[in-house]
Parts: sequence; C-alpha cells; structure tokens
Amino acid sequence: MNVMKLLDEEFHCRVYSDEVRENFKKPCFFVTATSVMTPQTLNWMKKELTIVLTYYADDKNKNEVHYLDVVDRVQDLFPVGISAGKRYLKIDTIEDDRAGEEDDILQITITIPYVESVPKAASTAEIMGELSLSVTHDGGRNAKEIFTGNIDKDTL
Repeated sequence: MNVMKLLDEEFHCRVYSDEVRENFKKPCFFVTATSVMTPQTLNWMKKELTIVLTYYADDKNKNEVHYLDVVDRVQDLFPVGISAGKRYLKIDTIEDDRAGEEDDILQITITIPYVESVPKAASTAEIMGELSLSVTHDGGRNAKEIFTGNIDKDTL
C-alpha cells in the first residue's frame, strides 16, 4: 500500500514526497517519514516508523471544519494499520496539530511501532563442545551449597 497513492485517490490533490519550498499548488500534501531503531536482542530490533502528512489547504478552505474533515478522512484511510509487503503494521496513534504563522498548515502524525527480526551473520568462531559449570551460594541460609554439572550438545 502506498500512502501517497491513497491520499491522491481520496483527496484528488497533489501529493509531494519531497518538500517544495515555493510554487506548489494548493491544496496539497507533503509526506515525510522517519524511523527510530532500538536493538532489543541479538536477533530482534524494535522500530518505530513516523509518517508526517503536512496539508496545505487552498485559501477558501482555511477553516476548522475543513481541517477536521481532512483529519477524519485520513483516519478513515488508516483505521487500524497499513500493509507493508507481506506484513500488516498496526498504527499506534494518529495525531493532528497546526503549524505556520496563522496556524493554517495541518500536520497529521502517524506512529507505527513494530518489531523486526535481524538477520544474524554466520559465526566464524568454533562451537564449544562442552561446558563445565560450578555454582556456589549460601541461599541466604548460611549453609553453603555447591552445584556442578556439564553441558554439551546432547544435554541442550
């Protein structure tokens, strides 16, 4: 699913992927995306995709009713999540705000957290054959206990 295509079909206006500083036609959307990645384990990465839709209304529609209609229609386009290839990513939040000197620029922020597996590179280290383990503790009872054992490929 292409966010830009859905906006174009719903609103019948220009949708830009790069910010055009001047000479753009209103009404229009600008779409930007950023991501944050946080390693969780060796094999998993926590990610958060943030999509920002910036909407410029034409001069005759710079009013609260129109902006609320745009927000409602965007929420209807993405009621639960978005398709991304073979995956379906659940949307966490859709928030709207105003920007610009006259608060006439609508910004809609869509936040999508997800977890992704990380391909693990093949190890070049030799695999351990056997591990000897000895654990000594008192268990908080002033009585020393010792546990010993061996771990090998057959005990896993």
